[in-house]
Amino acid sequence: MLPKQKKLPHVSFAAAKGSTAFLCVSLTLAMAVFVFVPMAVTAASNKQAIQESLEKTTAAFDAAEPIYQSLRETIAEEIAALDVEDDSDTDLEESETGYQELIDYVKQLDDLKSGLNGLSEDMNSSEGKTVRAVKEYISMLSNISADLAELMRYSIDMYYAIEPLDMLDGDTDDFSILADQIWTGCESVRVLMEEIKPPAYLAITHNDMKARITEFRDFGEDFYYACYLEDPLRIYSCVYRMNRIIRMFDICSDNLDDDIELQFAQADRRLNVIIAQLNSELTRNLETLNNAQGRAQ
Repeated sequence: MLPKQKKLPHVSFAAAKGSTAFLCVSLTLAMAVFVFVPMAVTAASNKQAIQESLEKTTAAFDAAEPIYQSLRETIAEEIAALDVEDDSDTDLEESETGYQELIDYVKQLDDLKSGLNGLSEDMNSSEGKTVRAVKEYISMLSNISADLAELMRYSIDMYYAIEPLDMLDGDTDDFSILADQIWTGCESVRVLMEEIKPPAYLAITHNDMKARITEFRDFGEDFYYACYLEDPLRIYSCVYRMNRIIRMFDICSDNLDDDIELQFAQADRRLNVIIAQLNSELTRNLETLNNAQGRAQ
C-alpha cells in the first residue's frame, strides 16, 4: 500500500500578498537607512569644511588688517615728506627701518595667502567666492608693499649716491680746487649710480641723471686744465658752461622727484581707493557669512 501523501498546509493568497508587502517595506526602510546615513555624513562633512574654510579665510583677512592700516600711514607720511623742499632732516636710519618693514610685510602676506591654498574657490558658493576675493586682496597688499619697498630702496640708495656732491665748496676762490672736487665728487656719484638698479618706470630719468653727472664730471676735468693753464678765456668759458650744466642737473633732479612723487600718488590711489573698497566689501561679507554660520550651528 502506498503511503498516504501529506496534505500541504493551506496558504491563502491574501496572506502571501501581505508577507510580500511586509518584505518590500522592510527592504525599502533598509535601503533608506543605507542611503540616508552616507548623505547625512556627507552633509555634516560639507558643513564642517565650510566652517573651517570660513574660519581660515576670516583669520587671514584679520591678520592682514594691521598691515593694510600701516601701509596707509606709510604712504601718507611719504607724500607729506615729498612736499618738504629741505631734506636736511631726512632720517636715513628711519627710512631703512621703513624699508625693512615693507619687506617683512611682503613675506607675511605671502605666508597668509599660502595658508589659504587648498581651500575651495568654487564660484558657485559664497564661501568659495570669498576665499578667492581674500586671496586677491592679500595679493594686492603684497604687491603694493613690494612696489613701495622698491621705490623706498631706490630713494635711499640715490640719497647715498648723491652725497659726494655735498663736499663741493662753491665759496672757494681757488678754481683748481673746485674743479678737482667736481671731478672727484661726480665720478663717485657716477660709480654709485651705476650700481643702482632703478625701478623700470624710473629707468629713463635715472639714466638721464647719470648722463648729467657724467657731463658735470667731464666739465670738472676741462675746468681743471683751464685753471692749470691759467687761461682766463677758458676759465670764463667753463664758468658759463658750469652754470648751464647745473641748470640741466636741477631740471633732471626735479624730473626724478616728480616721477617718484607720481609713483607715491598712484600707490595712494591703489591703496585708498581700489584696495580700500575691496577691504570694505570683504569686511561686510565676512561678517554676514560668519553670522549666518553662527545661526546654523
